[in-house]
Amino acid sequence: MFLTPLLRVLLVIFLLGAGGCATGPVPVNPYFEMPPERLPKAELALYNRALEQLKNNQVENSIDLWNRFLQNNPRSFRAYNNLGMALYSNDQLVPAIKAFETALALEPFDGKIKGNLKRALKFQATILRENRDYGAAIEHLEKVKKLTDLAEKEKVALEIETLQDLIYEQVKQVNTLEAYEEFLGKYPDNPKNSDEARRLIAQLRPQESPLAEFPEMQSEMLPEPAQRTTEPMQEAFVPEPMQSVPTLPPVRKESIEIVAETKQPDEEAEIQEPVMREEVPPEPPVMEKPKMTEPLAEPVVVDPDMEMKREKPAPPVQEPVPTKRARITTKNAPLRVRAKPDILSPIVAQIPKNRIVPVYQEVKGWFQIEYQEGKKGWISKKYSRLVN
Repeated sequence: MFLTPLLRVLLVIFLLGAGGCATGPVPVNPYFEMPPERLPKAELALYNRALEQLKNNQVENSIDLWNRFLQNNPRSFRAYNNLGMALYSNDQLVPAIKAFETALALEPFDGKIKGNLKRALKFQATILRENRDYGAAIEHLEKVKKLTDLAEKEKVALEIETLQDLIYEQVKQVNTLEAYEEFLGKYPDNPKNSDEARRLIAQLRPQESPLAEFPEMQSEMLPEPAQRTTEPMQEAFVPEPMQSVPTLPPVRKESIEIVAETKQPDEEAEIQEPVMREEVPPEPPVMEKPKMTEPLAEPVVVDPDMEMKREKPAPPVQEPVPTKRARITTKNAPLRVRAKPDILSPIVAQIPKNRIVPVYQEVKGWFQIEYQEGKKGWISKKYSRLVN
């Protein structure tokens, strides 16, 4: 019976697939058996001897021989890789990782060195996880993630997230502001716990006291006319020695001094008039009287005007008029008013639910409102809504 060409092709493919399944994947040799080129005979013999000791499980002798070889050949990535394998076989993971990293720095694109380094990093991460040193284990897995392709990166990323969750459980047991801030600083993009850590940080920060607990804020929120009226009454009942101290404003003192200066020439004029009448004929004194009165009239008329101009207050600055209004839409708690449009800015006031406040400005996610006459702050748009 003859087979058609199509059946022959299918039969060949089947036999090749069966043969591949039977033999399985070919293991990759982790050593570099081929020594570097152009080596002296002594160095070549040392290389082969160190490799033979490594294959025969004479690990300690092999480590000594590889270190001797590297003293004369510090740029040999093959020797550093084989030294790393000897250290790895002797359970010296930290020196082994350093040897593999040095070899990879000398030959960055070699797949054999990458595979050996990944194996050592994973093993070290497993030991660190068993010792509950999750932070150090994550550092090793991050290095593994950089050495893997896209297909394996997702698996390594899941292992890293699992370790981050274990770290967060430890943080929750401590339950302090510093612990949450440290976790968020190291792992800000953790999909499960970062948002919760931010919320707990906002709760634990010392900015949660209501305005009623601050006496300074009470005086800003509610005017107290009784206290304002008592202050001048207390000044009125000061003992008599204190009353002798002048308490008039500077403008009144100047006006008093100006009046005192104008009186002196009047008295001198009254004294000079009879003297001039006795010594001089009556006609010249008549001509001198207007000369004496003219300079007296000028300071009396001009100086009070100047004082009145000084006493006039500056015209008030017109503040911007709000164009919109917003209603507070929080669920139960009052909405916090901050000094600047920033979640980390200090809290200056709190507004209860359903309160309507005037809006002056809008910035990304924030309204500038007036929570008290002459006092402005910023509230989140997320918890407020514009009304007509």
